[in-house]
Amino acid sequence: MRIKDGFKVVNYHGQNTVVADAAAKGGLDNNIVLTDTSLFLWNLLKGRDVSKTEMLDALLENFEISTVLALSDIDVFLRTMKENGLIEE
Repeated sequence: MRIKDGFKVVNYHGQNTVVADAAAKGGLDNNIVLTDTSLFLWNLLKGRDVSKTEMLDALLENFEISTVLALSDIDVFLRTMKENGLIEE
């Protein structure tokens, strides 16, 4: 999985927000604000293919988080990205 080209994160009023750049077709229908863990996952998936297992390992290595919570965060992140057409598989 990877983040599709044409989208980036900008800091808008202190919140990390996903926006479409000029190359993205259709833009975004929703505002997507990223938490610290979701921003970490975004950066992990931007520009390269990453498996769910690699995402889990990276979260556990970089955050003080349980495996259960990390898996839940990954699932919510992926669902949100897929629902908004931001993920390539």
